[in-house]
Amino acid sequence: MPSTRWGRPARAAALALRRAASNLASVLAALMLACFLLVHLVPGDPALRVAGLDATPEDVANVRHTLGLDLPLSQQFVNYGTGIARLDFGKSFVTREPVAQVIAD
Repeated sequence: MPSTRWGRPARAAALALRRAASNLASVLAALMLACFLLVHLVPGDPALRVAGLDATPEDVANVRHTLGLDLPLSQQFVNYGTGIARLDFGKSFVTREPVAQVIAD
């Protein structure tokens, strides 16, 4: 059996798999962070957009609380990450259906 610079071919394959898994995890983490920040970086208040332009300040505050936008940013990110890990993508702002169901359809 030919050897590789790491010794055995099985060891080289294991190293390649670890590198690929590490790269995939990095890309997924960056994508998750970008999607999370997108909600906060777009102009305007997301709670006002969901509540509607004719919503009262109390309605906007209720929507902000329902969406968790009144929590610190770090806690929002933790909640977002745990939701993603459970495949719970929340509800669509437009149709109010679960996003996983919208993706499946």
